[in-house]
Amino acid sequence: MTGSQPIRWATTAELTIVTPEGVLFRLPLAGPASRLYAMLLDITIVLGTVNGVGLLVYWIFAKAPGFGVMVITLGEFAIGFAYGALLEGFWNGQTIGKRLFHLRVIDQAGLPLRIEQAWVRNLMRVFDALPFAYLVGGISALSNPLMQRFGDRVAGTLVVRQTPLVAPGEESWTRQKYNSFMDYPTIAMKLRRAATPELASLIQDALRRRTELAAYARREIYRELATYLQSEISPFPDELVEMLSDEQYLINAAGVLFGDQQLSRVHG
Repeated sequence: MTGSQPIRWATTAELTIVTPEGVLFRLPLAGPASRLYAMLLDITIVLGTVNGVGLLVYWIFAKAPGFGVMVITLGEFAIGFAYGALLEGFWNGQTIGKRLFHLRVIDQAGLPLRIEQAWVRNLMRVFDALPFAYLVGGISALSNPLMQRFGDRVAGTLVVRQTPLVAPGEESWTRQKYNSFMDYPTIAMKLRRAATPELASLIQDALRRRTELAAYARREIYRELATYLQSEISPFPDELVEMLSDEQYLINAAGVLFGDQQLSRVHG
């Protein structure tokens, strides 16, 4: 999103984002318990991988055990960093533990996590883990209204609870006889895979609140959402987009995300 920065404030349960146009969006923050359980599962996966690699390294460097220990130490850090950074960066802000416990890392402005943010927050785990058992990270999270550990503060990220997408039953975008986006099943499928629940809910709320927004605010919000979808998530062909208003673009996108139509060519 472009323009002025949104206003944010947090309670113990959720983050409220107020856009410059006065529209409110709420994101449920992840609690310490669920984050701990997800982290323990991820640590178990990493340690299991490290132990497997460690046996191989010790066997290779049996005649130089000191060198083998150094390799294992560096390997543990590298594997742990790569596990978190790569999965979060390329798997919609989730590791295996976060996905199983329905958590997701996002940008603190409510936008999807960027790859560079995933790298920074995982690199900062070195400091969060000090002096032992993630004490620095735990204190940082518990003392922050956004539940951000040190790495989250540096990277500008936060962890939210992933809410399931429930298809609205009587919305206009589920009753369209024809959705031009369905003519491009590969791109439509990409939109379904790439759009996070938070982004999909943002589109849904913007369309639902159409009559509540002033005309200028509605145009600006729809323009920014359509531009973001087109440039970052699912670039439908220019010749198709040029025929659609920003509002119709979002309606078609919502039809893909929430509708019951099949990803095949539909004739209205």
